Amino acid sequence: MADPVLKAKDGGYIGVDSARLALIDATTGKARTGDEGIPGADANGIYTVSTKIDGGVATANLSGLAPSVTRVWGNNSVADISVGKAQPSVAFTANFLNHLVLAAVLGREGDGKGGFDLEGHPVDLAMELISNTVAGGGVHFGFYDGYMTAGDIALATNNENETRVNDALTFTPFANDDNKVGRIYYDGDTGFEQSVIDQELFGVVASGTPSV
Repeated sequence: MADPVLKAKDGGYIGVDSARLALIDATTGKARTGDEGIPGADANGIYTVSTKIDGGVATANLSGLAPSVTRVWGNNSVADISVGKAQPSVAFTANFLNHLVLAAVLGREGDGKGGFDLEGHPVDLAMELISNTVAGGGVHFGFYDGYMTAGDIALATNNENETRVNDALTFTPFANDDNKVGRIYYDGDTGFEQSVIDQELFGVVASGTPSV
């Protein structure tokens, strides 16, 4: 196999294009669709955070990607290093995530008359975050399953300037049966197909493949 030709500036992370979310059936690993899925999602149950409806994604801070490291000492020196598991989480902020979408990802039950539970309950959620390399190719961070939890809401008075509070949420992924929490994809690489992400993260059946 020939060595790949390296592209200039094909690294780094520039901005955040959007996020894609889907409620997941924990048994099948497939996105929930229709009334069981996120309102406004596509036919596959995937909801794309948009500028028009949600004000877009403001921030998506990925932390805890580095595993814990413990030095093992012997003979007054470091004899070995024990490497633990990473504990990733995403501090996710949208400018004004639609309140029906917000209720769905937080597991807030609605009464059909405009009322929703304040606390909500954990619901299985898959997430894809899209950024870009310096050269312009897309970088996709995908998490198979996790829980979204709400953040604090600090309301404040308006003055000569309008005071806004963004939807600040925390997404905490957990491992699948292969002990993996997610993957990172580069769409500039040869052979990349968006359908692979859709299938691996959201359980979308590839076109032409019969559903099980």
